[in-house]
Amino acid sequence: ALKAVINRHEILRTVFKTAETKEVRQYIISPEDFVFNLSYFDLRNSSNKEEKVKDYINEDSYQPFDLENGPLLRASIFQLNSNSYVFYYNLHHIISDGWSMNILSQDVLSFYNGYESGTYKEIEPLPIQYKEYANWQLEQLNTENSLISKEYWANQLSGDLPRLNLPSEKIRPATRSNGGYSYRAYFSKTLTSRIKNFSKEKGGSLFMGIVAVWNVLFHKYSSEQDIIIGTPTAGRAHADLLNQIGFYINTIPLRNKVVPEMTFRELFEQVKQNTLESYNHQMYPLDRIIEGLNIQRDGGRNAIFDVLVALQN
Repeated sequence: ALKAVINRHEILRTVFKTAETKEVRQYIISPEDFVFNLSYFDLRNSSNKEEKVKDYINEDSYQPFDLENGPLLRASIFQLNSNSYVFYYNLHHIISDGWSMNILSQDVLSFYNGYESGTYKEIEPLPIQYKEYANWQLEQLNTENSLISKEYWANQLSGDLPRLNLPSEKIRPATRSNGGYSYRAYFSKTLTSRIKNFSKEKGGSLFMGIVAVWNVLFHKYSSEQDIIIGTPTAGRAHADLLNQIGFYINTIPLRNKVVPEMTFRELFEQVKQNTLESYNHQMYPLDRIIEGLNIQRDGGRNAIFDVLVALQN
């Protein structure tokens, strides 16, 4: 079943190599030449089975992928007892996104159930593969709609770009790195419902309400009024992309002005309008936005790079 899915989605047989032009290109390995091994571990007679599975997954998550030779997918099956298994898979982010996880699971189960029950029927081939999407996306950059989006983002990100300086016990390092720490907190159901109901009453969504709250929070901590928040989008506006495995997400900047004299209702309305307008231009690639603003990693107008690229990574 897993091999059938690998055959179905070219992106799972993709590697990335430097071509003669010195550019990194996508290379697709044929199903006949693609080597993939599904690891099997028999833990039926082992103690602390679940802990051993967790330890394996934690260790595997730190193992690098070979982008040039592949595969960029690893999978394992752990047998816990006679009728209990754990199926684990790990995909490189360059060939997948969050949406892809559900597609992979659905396709594997569809093939597996068909093979197991003896009722397997050939699944209709995908209308396109990732290489067609990549080519289409490049062609779109010269269309009228894309040029309108380019102009929109240029206007949105004009002027001096803000750098959000949150108070910290440590000094910002001279060289930007990807080092960081994540902290999770949860809203209660009651508070979540209040935010959701407020947003709905004002013709918006829970997401817009949260973005407005984030703007207020950042303003309170930093006194900054011009704030940019990067947010990922699915990037699957076309129907042919709904059943695809691949990296389709894009990051867009939501720029809002927090004026102290504003009421929260006024700020929410601004966030709502800006979000709706930004989502109308969500297909324009982030890297093209950065290139259009002539932003460099070191020095100069790198505030948007710090905010958006870090979030996309």
